[in-house]
Amino acid sequence: MPRIEKPPQANLPRIRKELRAYLKRVGSTPTAFAIQQGVNQSTIQRFLAARTKTVTPKMKPLLEYAGIDLDMCIGDAMGTALDNAQIRKALDKVWDGRESTAEILAKLIESVGPAIVRASYRGVP
Repeated sequence: MPRIEKPPQANLPRIRKELRAYLKRVGSTPTAFAIQQGVNQSTIQRFLAARTKTVTPKMKPLLEYAGIDLDMCIGDAMGTALDNAQIRKALDKVWDGRESTAEILAKLIESVGPAIVRASYRGVP
């Protein structure tokens, strides 16, 4: 079966880093962790060596066991939201520098998040 070209997940460098940190924290190695979890050691070695472009079905439960968040985080993207000129301009217009205003803005962004996600899946600009 031919390989399907996929772009790498933006959050993989963070996930790999967190898995390495987890192994160090628990005093384990990729091979020992693989044996403990009942998977082939090459599964973990390929993942850590960046030879996979996604979190594979075999890696997902291992990462969840290690307590690693698989969701995209704002810092995972090549350019973060604060690097985006439109977002910075909008925030500059409404944020007065107070912590209370920051909390209100955060709640507002979180509340409109589901609508933004739905619109982006429908291709709305």
